[in-house]
Amino acid sequence: MFLENLKNITTFIFDVDGVLTNGTVMATENGELLRSFNIKDGYALQLAAKKGYNICIISGGKGVA
Repeated sequence: MFLENLKNITTFIFDVDGVLTNGTVMATENGELLRSFNIKDGYALQLAAKKGYNICIISGGKGVA
């Protein structure tokens, strides 16, 4: 029953801060803020997108996307 329900999933929604990152924020010399992502997360998202899943990444931050 549980595995059957998984077949209905079409979309994954993630909060970027603390989920896809470790919470570290780096600043460049120009004051631009950068976040570090785990390559394994990026690879998994890429595979999911290639399989036809919708991917939505949200953030509570006020930075420019």
